[in-house]
Amino acid sequence: MERKPRWIKAERIDREAVFEIKAGPERIFSLLCPVREYEWIPDWSCEMVYSKSGTAERDAVFMTRMMPGRKALWYCVTYEPPRLIEYVFAIGLGGIVRMSIRLDAAAAGSTRVTWAMRFTMTRLMARLASKVTSPAGYDAMMEARRRQLEAHFAT
Repeated sequence: MERKPRWIKAERIDREAVFEIKAGPERIFSLLCPVREYEWIPDWSCEMVYSKSGTAERDAVFMTRMMPGRKALWYCVTYEPPRLIEYVFAIGLGGIVRMSIRLDAAAAGSTRVTWAMRFTMTRLMARLASKVTSPAGYDAMMEARRRQLEAHFAT
């Protein structure tokens, strides 16, 4: 009898936003950390699981609540200050997301932020997360992050 893996049909959704912030890459990069996000994201909440330094670093692990009854376990896979940080996070057993934030110096002390997310989700999870994974939902989330970063640097 031939054994084969059981396949669960998943959807893959790629989203990307590009915007500029009037601050240097070093200042922005330091805020892309589960501990420092309390400073600029009003509704941010996490539970740190592992970090040698106490902040973002390669192999750091933390948890967040993504939606009612669903926690996400985050893992920092790339940590290249002040240019690139990437996290992979699992939402229950129905979804996994790779989030990549690249910072490139721009004119007059600004930074070009490229914020990309690759969602791989079961159809059910994709429907539950459609508020964020739809083009309009993703754009709205990224616009909120842009405004939050700008507000942080304006004060």
